[in-house]
Amino acid sequence: MVNIVGIGPGNRDYILPKAISVLNNSDYVIGFSRAVESIEFLNCNSIKVKSLKEILSIIEEKKNINISIIASGDPTFYGITNYIKNNYQGNIEVIPGISSFQYLTCKMACSWNDGFLGSLHGREAKFIECVKNNKVSIWLTDNENTPNFLCEKLDKENINCKVIVGENLSYSDEKITVGNPRDIKENKYSFLSIMIVEVED
Repeated sequence: MVNIVGIGPGNRDYILPKAISVLNNSDYVIGFSRAVESIEFLNCNSIKVKSLKEILSIIEEKKNINISIIASGDPTFYGITNYIKNNYQGNIEVIPGISSFQYLTCKMACSWNDGFLGSLHGREAKFIECVKNNKVSIWLTDNENTPNFLCEKLDKENINCKVIVGENLSYSDEKITVGNPRDIKENKYSFLSIMIVEVED
């Protein structure tokens, strides 16, 4: 059996009990470096990988044992679930996790009932159009579409909004910045940030 296990935003306090139970009963746990470091307190037989192809190679090789692939946040929200489903023929079970955007919206008491959820991780998205068409939009940023770059776009379009940027969420060096696009664009942020845009009347 192959499990895909969400481990939340990073801090062990946000890993669900079900996820811990599955990991403790796994023969091997596979994940990228930072994810594996997040579960070191469990003393699992862990394997650090550097690519998705490496994960596939391992689970194909070890078909007859119980393997868990760990993923930050929720593995079905722009996570690795689709990649594994599309490239692995065996059975999988997915264990949910708390996503980074859920963590940030709760931290800021920000409702996302009618929010747009988008990822800019290596993707092109109609960012300005989505912001204009939604009261709240939530974005996973990357090294090209950084919070600075996105706020430059917002400022250029004169969009009246509040911006929230979350970095290293749930870790000891967590940082949350709130401001308008003009202020936010002047600072530097971790490119793997969560950004919330709330359009104001």
